Amino acid sequence: MRRFICNKDLCSIPNLRFDVVVVGGGLSGLYAALLLPETFRVAVLVKTNLHTNNSMLAQGGVAAAIGNDDSPYLHFIDSMGAGAGISNAECLKLMVENGPSEIERLVAMGVPFQTDGLGRLITGCEGAHSRPRILRCGGDATGKLIIETLLVALQKKPNISVFEDHYLTDIVADSHHSAAGVLAFHRTSFYFFKASRIVLATGGIGGVYQISTNEPSLVGDGIAAAMRAQVQVRNMEFVQFHPTAFYLPLPNGSHFLISETVRGEGAVLRNAQGVPFMENRHTLKDLAPRDVVAREIFKEMLADGLDHVFLDITTKDGDYLSGRFPNIYNHCNSLGYRMERDLLPVAPAQHYFMGGIATDIFGRTSMPGLYACGETACTGVHGANRLAGNSLLECVVFAAQVARDLQNYVPKGGIIDFVPDKQINSSLKDAPVLQTRIKSLMQAHGGIVKQKEGLVYAIGELTAIFDDAERSQLASPEHFQLLNMATVARGVLLSAMARPEDMGAHWCKEEIDEQIYSGW
Repeated sequence: MRRFICNKDLCSIPNLRFDVVVVGGGLSGLYAALLLPETFRVAVLVKTNLHTNNSMLAQGGVAAAIGNDDSPYLHFIDSMGAGAGISNAECLKLMVENGPSEIERLVAMGVPFQTDGLGRLITGCEGAHSRPRILRCGGDATGKLIIETLLVALQKKPNISVFEDHYLTDIVADSHHSAAGVLAFHRTSFYFFKASRIVLATGGIGGVYQISTNEPSLVGDGIAAAMRAQVQVRNMEFVQFHPTAFYLPLPNGSHFLISETVRGEGAVLRNAQGVPFMENRHTLKDLAPRDVVAREIFKEMLADGLDHVFLDITTKDGDYLSGRFPNIYNHCNSLGYRMERDLLPVAPAQHYFMGGIATDIFGRTSMPGLYACGETACTGVHGANRLAGNSLLECVVFAAQVARDLQNYVPKGGIIDFVPDKQINSSLKDAPVLQTRIKSLMQAHGGIVKQKEGLVYAIGELTAIFDDAERSQLASPEHFQLLNMATVARGVLLSAMARPEDMGAHWCKEEIDEQIYSGW
């Protein structure tokens, strides 16, 4: 594998020195930066801008065991069950136990979680939770309001410098294989951000799929850069599909999510005949774990020959729904659907990545000085399938772990090891066409249910794209993104091939109806 995207000599690249470089401006990146002592000079690098990330899109809320009838133990059991029993017990225990204290810290920072008339936090239900433990902001704008609160706090931190429109290309190490900095591309030039402590928080991989609820620019850049730096990754085969994205016949792009909290408030899924099909499929019915619901919807779609099923919340009136789900209600209304009157067309869409850069309980990777948190990291807390509400919780709990641990990290001070590849001759052509091809391959062969023959075919196609990009001159973010997409997509499918057993979000069959390729 090619080690670096940048093929310029390091001495010719402008460099900036910081104590810590955080790559990513979502919840985990911002939270880690804000929790660092003000004696640390911190750079926050963002691919686009601080308002473009998956955290801003999070509707449902944050899971935390704060109720009188709840406990971290029950939260642990629910999470382990949703994760097919393979969650990292040590990391999961830490997350559910530290969750309530991180909620208190967010409240102290000014996050406007919903409260009752006595000022007590209100908790709601989502799929596979045995207790109501979802905390929300603004009805269905939890992530947006949390990020906006953190951005206000960021303005009061003179030690933190934000660099928007900086595309991470490479992780630079020293002679001890320890972190020494990152290379980022801005406008027309590379820049070297020199630091012995690096935090990768670049979000998920939804941009490698045609149909996703994610911000489209998120294609796993941090994961791909880590793979080029020979940093360990794990669980790449576990990709979660949210059961209920609003169905639109769009070939590409981000699809609007109908939050799981809508089902938590009583919505039921119906097939084309109006039958509530989850009634007899799982003991939790419509609030079964996401992987279960997504597969059952997939089966109904195949049986009916349709690209969607229906979500029914017509038992609630319009005033209640517009107050409880203002963003979802207004979005549906703009498309001609009244939630209190109409069945909403929904279909599964790629939503979350349980795999990523392998980290320990402190967010440390296999490269000393390099940390990862949020969706970029794989702590193992989600196992084979993430429990609703645990993504934002993981972000804050492990960002806090990272901020705490890196303060004690002492670099060895080796010589920077950067030897650019000068044996690159060809120019990369048709990058947009190849990016579209990757999305098509992942949608057809890396979806809810995979087929061995399809995996082999898609891996071959992705390898050809990957090899072409590896040998080419990469001169723009469009080129960087193509290589990163091919790297991550190929990694996902290779991992899927390597896991023989079905579990959680990984479901692979020797043979399956050919209709799988028309819808997915």
